[in-house]
Amino acid sequence: MRRAIQTFAAACAAVALAACAPDVPQVAPAPSPDEAAAVVEQQWDRIFSATFDEISAADADKDPKLLADRVQGDAKLVRAAQYKQAAAKNGPAPQQLPSETQAVYVSGADTWPRVLVAVSAQPKDELTPVVMLWVQDDVRSDYTLRAWAHMIPGATLPAMPGPVDGATQLALDANSVTPSPDQAVADYAALLKAGAASELNDAFAPDSYRTRLFTARTVLTKAAKKAKGGYADKIETRIDDTYVLETADGGALVFAPLEIASIFSVKNAKVSVPASDQALVDGKLTSRVVHRYRDMIVMHIPSGDVDALPVVVAADHHLVRVSAK
Repeated sequence: MRRAIQTFAAACAAVALAACAPDVPQVAPAPSPDEAAAVVEQQWDRIFSATFDEISAADADKDPKLLADRVQGDAKLVRAAQYKQAAAKNGPAPQQLPSETQAVYVSGADTWPRVLVAVSAQPKDELTPVVMLWVQDDVRSDYTLRAWAHMIPGATLPAMPGPVDGATQLALDANSVTPSPDQAVADYAALLKAGAASELNDAFAPDSYRTRLFTARTVLTKAAKKAKGGYADKIETRIDDTYVLETADGGALVFAPLEIASIFSVKNAKVSVPASDQALVDGKLTSRVVHRYRDMIVMHIPSGDVDALPVVVAADHHLVRVSAK
């Protein structure tokens, strides 16, 4: 009879990326530049109200089918996975998404797609505030919630143009900041793949998201080696779903989704997963298990007038599927 290997349990603390925060993240005040906002307060109030009404109804029934009009993309996929976990015996409740906001960032773009961003009030679960991203694909479409991420403990969001005026929505290859947003995302993904020893580690300010990812990788690599197996993280960016808003001082705030597949394998043994992950298992696990995540990072690239490195100010590591492939 082959022995069972418990995977990921030893790293649960390491990959709990939205940890309790001793230092409350800060949201900088907003000055008033010249752009005209794409939506005004009454409009975004209706957007937020419709979104959270939909989430509340879906949460009550733990039914992702009720996320039909205002929650789409990764946000819907992540919430569906959380409902599966919550429905299991002693399963965790879905993440709290507070409807009360402390800051709203509105695109000043007159083209599409364009974005609307809200920073929540402090959640009651003692986690950090949540940065939430809505996208309007075209003039006839509703704004829909696409992703969210908790702020990094101790992080500070930059000052943004006020919601009445709106922020410039920058191109991904904008040369007004260095590195450009697309290069910054590509470099950060390369750093996540390579690990802390990469020379790119010094190109970004420290953040707990990558620290915990690297810590989990170290623990799981050692566990796999003991079982004559292996461990690897595959990381992919989705640049077409990445958006950039200009900050008040000419920097950039980048909202970038990441897809991560964490692959653990052993030899002559059978893998198992923690009870909290069982609800997401698709198929039969044997000697290999793949944990798939849909993450969002929010990165601040300072303006050229500021002597500072790009820094991830919000990030979540959302497990959505567990399988053998």
